[in-house]
Amino acid sequence: MQTLKIEMAIAGAALFALGAFVATRPTRAEAAAVDPVATRAFTEADYALFDRDFALGDAPCAVGMKRHKMCFAPSPLEARMRTGTVVPPDVPLVTVEFRVIVETTLKEEPLRTVRFGQSLALVDPDTRVVVDMIRLTAPDFARAREPVMAAG
Repeated sequence: MQTLKIEMAIAGAALFALGAFVATRPTRAEAAAVDPVATRAFTEADYALFDRDFALGDAPCAVGMKRHKMCFAPSPLEARMRTGTVVPPDVPLVTVEFRVIVETTLKEEPLRTVRFGQSLALVDPDTRVVVDMIRLTAPDFARAREPVMAAG
């Protein structure tokens, strides 16, 4: 009989604790939902996601995502692209690979992350203006943001 009283006391204390938790927890409206901050620019963390100078099988790769077996080839278009330029209408705004979107920081709507060869660009789909751009083959983040001078 003594053990029954102890078990009842423990069960009562557990029910009291559960009731106190339910009574004091915030409602859905009061709960602070932490929304990730969307940006209008690429970050150093975005740049750091990519692997440089690695081998994918037997082929050398200048830049890509080794863990996802992705290697980015250069494009003649990327030398002409820089922040503030308008993407020509004959160039499709194909969104970057899904893995890149998932792993990079959240970007503001309606901006699209587009890959031109070995560079990433944030493009406004309505105006086709390049809002920000990074060159993934650059040795560091500061130089990744510098425009490439087109040969000519």
